[in-house]
Amino acid sequence: MARLKVFFHDACFDGTTSAALFSAFYRDTVARDVAIEPVGMTHKDGNPFDGLPLDADDHACVDFRFCADPKMRWWFDHHPTAFQPPSLREIFERDHLDTWVFDPKAPSCAGLILRTLEGWGWHAPEGLRAAVRWADTIDAAQFSSAEEAIALVEPAQRLAAWLAHGRSGLDTARYVEWLSHSSLEELAVRPELAPQLQAIADERSRELEAVQHLGIWHGEVVLFDRMDDLGARSPGFLGYQLFPSALYNVSATRTPTTIKISVGVNPWTSKPRRHDIGDLCARFGGGGHAVVGGVTLRADELPRAHDTIRAMIAELNR
Repeated sequence: MARLKVFFHDACFDGTTSAALFSAFYRDTVARDVAIEPVGMTHKDGNPFDGLPLDADDHACVDFRFCADPKMRWWFDHHPTAFQPPSLREIFERDHLDTWVFDPKAPSCAGLILRTLEGWGWHAPEGLRAAVRWADTIDAAQFSSAEEAIALVEPAQRLAAWLAHGRSGLDTARYVEWLSHSSLEELAVRPELAPQLQAIADERSRELEAVQHLGIWHGEVVLFDRMDDLGARSPGFLGYQLFPSALYNVSATRTPTTIKISVGVNPWTSKPRRHDIGDLCARFGGGGHAVVGGVTLRADELPRAHDTIRAMIAELNR
């Protein structure tokens, strides 16, 4: 049996949808008898692929940075900061394969993949097509209000919150495998997932209160520093609901192994955006889009995290 490794942006609705979509395509059109191994990726200093063996029969990377290794035969991304260092763009242009697809204007990577695969003659099942439509909405924050963005009514929104806020005892690789065969509605009622989705909904009121008390104004920026509360979640769109006049939100969270600094522009403000958030985060070892990005550090780099946050806030207020 052939082996395919699919590297994808971990803890991300778009990343997991992209991986599931490509997995379904690969089974249908390239190799029906294949063992697919999804591998979740996070941004970090240097080459995030260092130490990760490309030892399968085929390799793909979706919704994540460009990997110049010739064994990475398939690559799809829409992040403007996909090429780090920038010299990788030269390799992409020089050695370009038809199976390397990049479009920084795409609302989601999953949408980019679907349009590409349809151009190659493959038709995705309706369950995955619905997931792609949600990936476009969620990744590009195409909601009419912060209240709509934080709603947990639809399975897609509950699953997106679960992916972003800790997946107790469940690897996202299993989630990707399930999604490649199932609809979002079917996933949301799986016994492995349903209790965790309900727990996220039950915690929403407590989370709103915690975020309300944590927000600290720095000019046009609201900072949510949760690094002292190991395992606490990034407020995400909650921050924009509670602090609607903020132009930028910066949040910092910590797990036993990582520190995550997230930066975003309020999608519902009338104030003009002055900074490219992806470029800003890339300067500190992360990446992202024009309006949202992040930096991941080791859990033992607290002083560096505080310095990074101060520098980012100063830049955003400049």
